Amino acid sequence: MASLKDTKRRIVSVKNTQKITKAMKLVSAAKFARANQAVVRARPYAQAFEKLVAKITKSEKKESPFLDVRPKKKALVVVISTDRGLCGGLNSNLLKKTTAFIRENQSQGTSVELALWGKRAHSLARLGNVSVLERKEKVLEKINFLTVKEIAQTFCGAFEAKTYDAISIVYPKFVNAMTQTPVCETLLPMLPPAVDSTVKETDTFIFEPSAEELSEGLIKDLIATKIYGCLLEVLASEHAARMTAMDNATNNAKDVIKKLTLDYNRARQANITKELIEITSGAQALN
Repeated sequence: MASLKDTKRRIVSVKNTQKITKAMKLVSAAKFARANQAVVRARPYAQAFEKLVAKITKSEKKESPFLDVRPKKKALVVVISTDRGLCGGLNSNLLKKTTAFIRENQSQGTSVELALWGKRAHSLARLGNVSVLERKEKVLEKINFLTVKEIAQTFCGAFEAKTYDAISIVYPKFVNAMTQTPVCETLLPMLPPAVDSTVKETDTFIFEPSAEELSEGLIKDLIATKIYGCLLEVLASEHAARMTAMDNATNNAKDVIKKLTLDYNRARQANITKELIEITSGAQALN
């Protein structure tokens, strides 16, 4: 059985840990509020933009090269994770989903190349039969749309040049503060979005310049918007998962402190009882 000194030292240690986890929970809660607002504001814009692109691509006389579905010989998979841990099973679930997605592509004869964004995703480089295009860290610190737009231009150029036959992105999608689901989405070839059923076929739009001239640039902007939205989703997921994990850790620390305090009091009471018995026995021996 642990001595009183050891038990007291453990109680102090757990209390210090509890202070840290509680502080981390409060920090994540504040950051989550801002990240959640960013996600909520970005989603309607992305959905409206997607409908606009759907209308333009439908009115095109010739099909865009970014809609070209061809046999997948080589695919690029972009994986977005967090840089830091302590956010529950967020990253582990993401890595499992990515590994399964890679194996599925490889079983179909597709060569897979990875773009790993976030320090926790770098462990995927150890997978067999995959090459790594790039490794990035701190992608979630300053999410800049202009930087994302440059990345989208690069991806679109690689797809158009047939360097890759498909480009996918894997990330944890924010559902709510308790749920973040890893998902795989195809960026290119871009599947034609569903046109709003409330818009009648007789309705016409006048495009200036023509739809053919607008489509290529708008599709690139839509890809950039999707990547930007994914980064916002990951940021919100990270803070939500860490907030929940640190809350659970704080509650667990409270339970551990309660148990250790009970053990300490019992051991202390036993020592006092033992000393009283020794004193009483000694007094009786003197009589």
